[in-house]
Amino acid sequence: LPSFAQISGNAVPTVQFTDANGRILPAGATGVQGTPYVFEKFGQGKIVFVNGMESVDSNLNYSYVDHKLYYTQKNGLYVVNQQAKSFELNSVDKENNNISKKFMCLFPSIENNTPATFYEVLGNGDQFQLLKYTHKRIKETVVYGGAPLKEYVMDDLYYIYDKAGKKMLALGSSHSLKAVKKVLPNYAAQMDAYLNTNKLNLKKEEDMIQLLQQLKTSSN
Repeated sequence: LPSFAQISGNAVPTVQFTDANGRILPAGATGVQGTPYVFEKFGQGKIVFVNGMESVDSNLNYSYVDHKLYYTQKNGLYVVNQQAKSFELNSVDKENNNISKKFMCLFPSIENNTPATFYEVLGNGDQFQLLKYTHKRIKETVVYGGAPLKEYVMDDLYYIYDKAGKKMLALGSSHSLKAVKKVLPNYAAQMDAYLNTNKLNLKKEEDMIQLLQQLKTSSN
């Protein structure tokens, strides 16, 4: 049966979700610790589709394993098979603080990623966006005298999207100052000047976001 999501706004027509093959999909691999999803629990989220329609649903999540959006309804798990251009997921952490993650696609192709690839948008400056692509895989660890331990592990890759140049810049698995200077050599002096007057820990995503948001178009 098709599922009808709750709609945000009165003027937006009803969005219809259907599962891909008419069957309930498995939540994750059996006997594997952790979750394949962004958050352990399904929760409130908002989807913006490529046709401009928006939908709000209370049981959304995104799989880092197969990179698809899922929703639950009546104890069933279904994939959202309409094409989305962005979505936002909300949850709470162990201290009961609200967490919100926004994902977008339609960026230029780079490495193995295409315009259909979703990235978490970490920072959105006038010139540059810091993006993170996350993939989860199952890692098996040999345990002496016992059954192997299987768990989901996360691999992150960072990118900078240059809005003016409309191009993606690969930082690799680290958003270090060295990596950023390598892809943005014309901005090295600006970075050094800002870091001289502001104490930042660039191992933190929020501090790297702050640095990138300060960069102005180079005259070079």
